[in-house]
Amino acid sequence: MWANGKFWCVTMRRLFITRQPLVASILMAMIWLIFSGLPVRADDKTLFLSDQDISKNQTTINRLANYMGGFTTIVSDFTQVAPDGSLTSGKFYLKRPGKMRWQYNPPTPVLMIANGREFVYYDYELEQVTYVPLDSALVGFLAQDKISFDGKVGITSFEEKESVIRIGLAQHDKPDEGALMIEFSDRPLLIRNMIVTDSNKQITTVSLSNAQFGVKLDKKLFVFIDPRKGRRRALNNTVVNQ
Repeated sequence: MWANGKFWCVTMRRLFITRQPLVASILMAMIWLIFSGLPVRADDKTLFLSDQDISKNQTTINRLANYMGGFTTIVSDFTQVAPDGSLTSGKFYLKRPGKMRWQYNPPTPVLMIANGREFVYYDYELEQVTYVPLDSALVGFLAQDKISFDGKVGITSFEEKESVIRIGLAQHDKPDEGALMIEFSDRPLLIRNMIVTDSNKQITTVSLSNAQFGVKLDKKLFVFIDPRKGRRRALNNTVVNQ
């Protein structure tokens, strides 16, 4: 069961992490998840929407930005579907500005925390911790204090039909290092899915459910305390006392 989750870890670590050792685990990374450094194919360049195309959809684009910037916190269950069809699930927390937590349910031994400055990726099974600057990760866009589609992140696609709105995003300075599509239901406007596509066209989908907005969140949710340090101190004390 755990082996089936490894595909998602590869996808999300490629989106968030640049030149780090490959970890045999899943994610987001989500959702979103959610890290950078994908191999770039010379024949596959990301194109951003023209000013004319954006202008035609500006009213709805402004609605999305205002909606996403209108809530300070989110707590939601999530279900993740990897390119091979395997499923994982967990809890997603967001607190603006700059804070997120992706807590995976067992048996997936993965925790990801954005603490306002960096992403922390912890693999319980391998006891490996990776730190990534928050502003280098596409998914960090979700936790910005102010949501804008004309800054570091640009619009690559836009679709609105049958009460569903989809907006595709990529980083202007690293357009070929992964893409994120966010899907909303309309009337009322509600975020539903985050779809990650890597440079090899492998797609991972994170679906949100039972979302609560504006709830008070404990600040400890976004603090990572490395459990390995406590074990090292205990080991050192044991050696000294022998």
